[in-house]
Amino acid sequence: MHHRKSITGYAIAADIGGTNMRAALVSRAGEVVSRHSAATTPERGIEDAAGRLGDLVAQARKDASGETIVGIGVSTAGPIDPSSGTYNHPPNLTGWHGRTMRPLLGKVTGLNVWIGHDATLAALAETRYGEHQGAKNLVYVTISTGIGAGIFANGEMVTGSTGGAGEAGHVTVRPGGLRCNVGCDGCFEGNASGPAIARMAAAKVRSGEKTRLHGDPAHITSREVFEAAAAGDAMAQHVLDTAIENIGIGLGGLLNILDPEALVIGGGVVEGLKPWMGRVKAAVQTHSLPRYKERGVPLSVTRLGDDASLLGAAVLAFHRADTLD
Repeated sequence: MHHRKSITGYAIAADIGGTNMRAALVSRAGEVVSRHSAATTPERGIEDAAGRLGDLVAQARKDASGETIVGIGVSTAGPIDPSSGTYNHPPNLTGWHGRTMRPLLGKVTGLNVWIGHDATLAALAETRYGEHQGAKNLVYVTISTGIGAGIFANGEMVTGSTGGAGEAGHVTVRPGGLRCNVGCDGCFEGNASGPAIARMAAAKVRSGEKTRLHGDPAHITSREVFEAAAAGDAMAQHVLDTAIENIGIGLGGLLNILDPEALVIGGGVVEGLKPWMGRVKAAVQTHSLPRYKERGVPLSVTRLGDDASLLGAAVLAFHRADTLD
């Protein structure tokens, strides 16, 4: 029976973000058979969210047509302790500090529940379903509203003593620079995330620099900055230069410390930077050790897109189910 379970069946993968939550039925080959989503509305409380995520799981379960469900893997924004699923001051999940969804979700679904940090699970998915299958040392970095890293080293997920490993967004890249939402001075997230790029552009608009970006500077988005830079706007290009330099410092540091086979990047900012990826690679190389001058920077953009952490949740569920007694 144990052997058969490792061949057949589906996992239910769930993903909890600050804005949306998703549940999907995923095959062992990494095929997303179906998906369902709803607003997270974290301010309504963790019990309320667990009940609504349970409804999404029930919908995904129906799509299995009676096949075995090995359990639920949950990918979530953190910080979180993966063993218990307990949140530790999560910036985007209001009021969930010190709470866990694991027993609540288990109760409403009757299934085993395993939880992991979204970036760590994205790294796990890259080693199983991405371009670097079988990699034993891989780092995944998401550059989006926030910046976080998932670290896979010596064939294991690196979670740290309390699940807090991988907060690469809070290494200092620009001392005296902008601050992030948690108040870190000059950190990677505060100086290269989507909101940071928008903030840099807004400051230039307010100081009277000439630009095609019009309207209220408070409403500028990073996407508009990318579009203006592509259209030849000098101010937007200058903001982009600074952001790319900051990304080079942050990613170069990760390469130097962890020496991975692959450094995979994803997220909204990475999508926006695709036309300038050659410059991003050059910036990373500038801030890396000489070994990368010789062999090149092992940097690539994820092919898994927004599904990276969702697929990682499925890998987690299959792995944990297979190791159950």
